[in-house]
Amino acid sequence: MAWHIIITGASSGLGRALALEFARRGANLGLIARRGELLATLADEVRELGVEASWAAADVVDEAQVGAAVTSLEEELGPCDVMIANAGISGRETPGHINVSTLREVMAVNYFGAANSAAAVIPNMRSRKSGQLVVVSSIAGFRGLPKSGAYCSSKAAISNLWESLRIELAPFGISCTTILPGYVETPLTDKNRHPMPFIITAADAAIIMVDGILANKRELVFPWQWRAVMAIVKRLPTWAYDWLMRRMNGMR
Repeated sequence: MAWHIIITGASSGLGRALALEFARRGANLGLIARRGELLATLADEVRELGVEASWAAADVVDEAQVGAAVTSLEEELGPCDVMIANAGISGRETPGHINVSTLREVMAVNYFGAANSAAAVIPNMRSRKSGQLVVVSSIAGFRGLPKSGAYCSSKAAISNLWESLRIELAPFGISCTTILPGYVETPLTDKNRHPMPFIITAADAAIIMVDGILANKRELVFPWQWRAVMAIVKRLPTWAYDWLMRRMNGMR
């Protein structure tokens, strides 16, 4: 594989695992995150696997920074074949309150950060009539969860944006993949104090994701247990879903 794959949020967690898994399969990597020192270390590890790697420190919230980072990576590694918008944050909330600053921060990274990443590569992909846009969303985007309104809404928003892009960009030879993982062991989930059913390692998640990306899947929900659970949850009547969520979260 001689592809050039750009990954945002590559410095740790799932982004780092994705970079290493793609490198093992022969892809050249463009790495973007805020922490340059971690990117430099990862780039060295990737090169030891026999592929090319370059990195650019940028905050995905800043459209200009993302654009400059992509330009730099494409100058070094050639046109971007696959953009993986992976950067994301969580943001827990107090039940019964809306923390607008938290909502803005989560939406800025999870939604606008992914949109900025796609916007930076779409013009060149359109001119070449080829490319793939991948976004790491979440099963949390299917329905609203207590204490996670900001996170759920950001993932629902980015999933819907990617669905729109998938339809709009198909005539230009650009495919779109929406990845909806369950719980994955990363620095983000390390902060959780609630049960995390069917949790898997970042390395195992990366294998599943890379397989799905290479297969050009439109949508990928994993692990398989969550595919079954969400098929049921999405179809629950509103009253039943509300009752279940209150019971599970100790609410009356």
